[in-house]
Amino acid sequence: MSNIFIISAPSGCGKTSLVKELCLSYSFLKQTISHTTRKMRFGEINGRDYIFTNTKDFINNINGNKFIEHQQVYDNFYGTSFDSIRQITESGQDAVLEIDYKGMLSIKSAIPSAISIYIMPPSITELQNRLIARGLDNREVINKRVSQAANELNYSRFSDYTIVNDDFNYALKALKSLVLWSKISRNKLFN
Repeated sequence: MSNIFIISAPSGCGKTSLVKELCLSYSFLKQTISHTTRKMRFGEINGRDYIFTNTKDFINNINGNKFIEHQQVYDNFYGTSFDSIRQITESGQDAVLEIDYKGMLSIKSAIPSAISIYIMPPSITELQNRLIARGLDNREVINKRVSQAANELNYSRFSDYTIVNDDFNYALKALKSLVLWSKISRNKLFN
């Protein structure tokens, strides 16, 4: 039986790096590829990092009920298609979704057996420092993200597990342990 793992966090908490390393570590995991209307960043590849699309096509997919969850975040749309999850689970692998807290709540509502893990920053100040160090956004966007993150952290209580990413290697070990424990526990239930 395939599992669905939801990894959620505010922007800048390290979820993308953690999910990348997690999926590289275990061949039974495969990350879903979200759709987005945001512009492609340097080094990103369409179909690997995201499925980049325009707003008209994204809205057509919403109207066609193609997404299990979708959100507008910072003036862009993001969504997870039903097909992206189905293709992974039907292949026998476990699906990993890297999404925000609204997506986490939507997925948990639609698929209560999905396992949600919330990545927390050590502090709001540290989160702001990480966003500045990343160098991807201007100061106005960073301030917006930090303000939003302070609110988003309240939703961590709705996740099954939380991990504080104070030290990347420790957070990765904790994430791997949770995934393995959840997989073993669930398989014992159904065998």
